Amino acid sequence: MATVLITGKTSLFSAERLESMAENNNVVVSGADAAYEGKSKSIHAYKAVPSEEKFSQLFDVYNFDAVWYVSGYADCGESTFGELEMLDSALAETAKSKTAKFILLSTVETQNITAHYSSVDGAASYTYPNSGAFNAAQMESLGQYYADAKGVKVITLWLPYVIDEINSGNSFGELFKKVYEKKPIVLPHDRKTRVDLLSSEDLITLLLDITDETDDETSKCYAVSGYSHTYEELEDAICALDSNVTVTYDDVPFELNMPDYPTELRRKYGFVPLYDMLPQIGKCYRRYVEEVYEKKPNVLLRAAKKLWGGLFVYIELFLLFFLTEWIADFTSSSVYFRFVDVRLAFIMIMGCVHGIKLGVAAAVMESVILILNYFGMGISGTLLFYNIENWIPFVVYLMAGIIPGYVKDKAQEEIRGLHAEYDLLHDKYLFLNSAYLGAIQNKSDFKRQILGFKDSFGKIFNAVQKLDNELPQSVFLEGLRVMEDILENRSVAIYTVDSWQRFGRLVACSGNMLSSLSVSLPLESYSDMMQTVRRGEVWRNAELDPDMPEYACGVFSEGNVVLLVLVWKASMEQHSISYINIFKILCGLVQTSFLRAMEYEQLQHDNNTVPGTRAVTSQRFAQLLAVQEELKQAGAADYMLLRFDDDNAAEISDRLSGLVRASDTLGIGEDGHVYLLLTQVSEQTFGIVGKRLDDRGIPYRIVEKTET
Repeated sequence: MATVLITGKTSLFSAERLESMAENNNVVVSGADAAYEGKSKSIHAYKAVPSEEKFSQLFDVYNFDAVWYVSGYADCGESTFGELEMLDSALAETAKSKTAKFILLSTVETQNITAHYSSVDGAASYTYPNSGAFNAAQMESLGQYYADAKGVKVITLWLPYVIDEINSGNSFGELFKKVYEKKPIVLPHDRKTRVDLLSSEDLITLLLDITDETDDETSKCYAVSGYSHTYEELEDAICALDSNVTVTYDDVPFELNMPDYPTELRRKYGFVPLYDMLPQIGKCYRRYVEEVYEKKPNVLLRAAKKLWGGLFVYIELFLLFFLTEWIADFTSSSVYFRFVDVRLAFIMIMGCVHGIKLGVAAAVMESVILILNYFGMGISGTLLFYNIENWIPFVVYLMAGIIPGYVKDKAQEEIRGLHAEYDLLHDKYLFLNSAYLGAIQNKSDFKRQILGFKDSFGKIFNAVQKLDNELPQSVFLEGLRVMEDILENRSVAIYTVDSWQRFGRLVACSGNMLSSLSVSLPLESYSDMMQTVRRGEVWRNAELDPDMPEYACGVFSEGNVVLLVLVWKASMEQHSISYINIFKILCGLVQTSFLRAMEYEQLQHDNNTVPGTRAVTSQRFAQLLAVQEELKQAGAADYMLLRFDDDNAAEISDRLSGLVRASDTLGIGEDGHVYLLLTQVSEQTFGIVGKRLDDRGIPYRIVEKTET
């Protein structure tokens, strides 16, 4: 189970795709548009971009196996503001936390370049089709810088269009929106240009394969679907969705030599794309319409509701104004209402309920009514203006609207400030709570990781169990596997050393080293190394000699070196005292198991050999052959099997005396015939052994297995 952080333009992956990925993995989504409302407990969404402190805190909470950064240019889209800085922050956090892998999703358009060569020095310069492709190339260069300078393993994927039938956040989501709204669609190149449509499901599968792979390096690859189409075919598919849609082209030059099939990704990660998405465009469009439009309320209805909410207060103002004037006119002759000003009450109510804006509006409306009443009483405008006593009602009305309205607005501002503070604290609480829950959920996973870590007691105990075997050849195989696993190294080799301490004979090695290593190792050529090994110490290639292994350690029996364990290559992180100590401990475990197996073999020697010969019994020979076949299948060793025409084991044993090595085995097959098992011999190197047998006149034939 891997823990993956997805950041950048996270909308490229729909909730359904995240849920399918979270069935066997922990998924953390962090970005400005990160959101998840499903029920999966393995998905955690945080609205934190890489430039924020909250983003760096995620690396303290989770132990990420990989970071997926989705560039805005991925899926042939457009960048977001400040994306280069965000990528820089994400790469810096990845390097700081020593996360195993960083996967950058870029666009194929960065490779759509035109080369120009200088007539003076022949230097090449490149022209990009647009600024977006140039900026995306700068992001790729930043990733390469962190790979070279900081040791971050950066895998860059050049993506074409990515299609998902349930996602409106990708380029085809925008295209489907234009089709639905009957807007013109502009495609970038021309009708005959190749276009590639990658399924989102295939992309997720590829990303998980890359995340799980440990034996890869920084690289850049095309992630294509394996199905070749043209923009003309895409245009026909779009027009089939709606005949009223018009499609035009920008005719941008297309210089990209994109592969038809992702051969490199298949070789490295076993990626096999499954889906051809062009025939699925109709289905994707129908699903898009169902999800985006048919489940949303009518746009006009939503606009009407919003408009009604804004007009309601003004409708209330005018209705209450007319009601106030009717009450004032109706009660004008009542002695009780001479002490009650209904208009002033109206102004106070509007100011207290709706604030200073509507309070002043109510005061202005009543002031207009008051002016009209003065004119009705025969007071002219000049007299009204110059007689200060006439200003008093207007001043009272305005103060009645302003003062309660100000108090109301001030209280509202304080409430809004408290709400904003609450929302901020609420968001921080949700973030910390979600991070805490994620840490609790990963607690059991962390325990398993600790128990499975390369230098933990659980791992060492498991190695001891695997090395507990009665066959020395099985100890070689399991010892090789244990060292490759715990040392995280694929350049391990195990040699047996002859009794004269002059030569080492290769018995097992990492699969990628078998063709390059010498089967016989003259130890006199490694005198300095052997002096250190004979003292029981781990030899280290401090001079960084390319012809020497990085580490060497011996396995001893009665003071003599019987096995020599070599590590030919080591990364920068593996040049440490702790690594040397782990290597020495593992060699000690191999020594214990090997010596125990040798003692057991000596005790069982009479039972395992045919009396009077060097040949082993059929049961023992079958065991040795099975182990050797397992070594060959693992790529750790090679062998050849010879069958002799003569079935007299004693005579064959005598005639082979001095011809075969101690590591070769003469035995009786299940069919009763006599066989010779030649270890670390291939068809290319068999000529020497075959010549010796021919010179002795021993008839034989090469077989693949014993007959039954």
